[in-house]
Amino acid sequence: MPNLTNNLMFWYKQNKRKFPWREKKNLKNPYFVMVSEIMLQQTNTNTVIDYFKKFILKWPNIYSLSNARLNEILFFWQGLGFYKRAHNLLDTSKILIKKYNGKIPTNYKDLINLPGIGEYTANAILTLAYKKKRIGLDVNINRVASRLFNLNIKDKKKIYQKLSYHLPNKKTDDFMQALMDVGATLCKKKITKCHYCPINNFCIFFKENKQIESNIIYKKKKKFLFIYLIKFKNEIILREKKEGKLLNNLMEIPNYLFNKKVSLEVAKRKAPLKLNWKKVKGKLNTKISNFDLETIFFETELKKKFFLKDSVWVNKNKLKKIPISSLMRNFLVYLNCF
Repeated sequence: MPNLTNNLMFWYKQNKRKFPWREKKNLKNPYFVMVSEIMLQQTNTNTVIDYFKKFILKWPNIYSLSNARLNEILFFWQGLGFYKRAHNLLDTSKILIKKYNGKIPTNYKDLINLPGIGEYTANAILTLAYKKKRIGLDVNINRVASRLFNLNIKDKKKIYQKLSYHLPNKKTDDFMQALMDVGATLCKKKITKCHYCPINNFCIFFKENKQIESNIIYKKKKKFLFIYLIKFKNEIILREKKEGKLLNNLMEIPNYLFNKKVSLEVAKRKAPLKLNWKKVKGKLNTKISNFDLETIFFETELKKKFFLKDSVWVNKNKLKKIPISSLMRNFLVYLNCF
């Protein structure tokens, strides 16, 4: 008799998405699983594909990664975003060499204590790499299960308990990835394709003809970033970001972020120096994961070169060799520095 698990597994066999980290040879390598799961944190799968392929070619094992330099990894990471993950991968690799003889732990307690590995990633590694009878709750799985069982999307403990009841004794990794794919292709945040879903007969959301709650789809907050470009002939000033949660150790144009809209005069007062700042025509709007960003640009041309604390002068011709975030690179293109 058909049940939720059988329906889901049969559908997955016919419809699973193909990614390099899902290839059998890569799933057998816990290191590759760890790398892919950390790369996939808050990042679109299609974006990760090429980075994953190149990363495991460049650093094919824990030992090669542990010997890499941070700047080397950050340079590679450009365009992938959330650069703290690059720091975490390097730190974790060193811990694994020192404490675990280069092996990825096979238990939750040890995994959860590694840098960059949270509850989901630990469970994902155990499920995908070691075929443990558990499941990681990513945003897709959490959303599907909350609708399936009519549970609050924030109640992850109950969701985990409910899903655990349906876990197969074998191929738990396929079960987990099947739920991911249902969430990514059929049971989306704003749109549902319930009639195509393999588990709609077991879904309370479908049976009761429920509607997606509007409070789940919220409007992102808007922040305002001011960029201060200092030029001297063919050189510009960049500084290394050392504070904050994002983009640490990458080079950036001096800037200041406001959580609300401010006047140009207020923005000028936050510039690194009192100079003859001129506003650059136009602005850039960027969608960040949890907020919208409006960027306004100031620039100034110096007649005499000086040194700014914690900053360096960089020739525009050498910018391609410096670790810079893709967002900052877009700003440099907008300012005709590339």
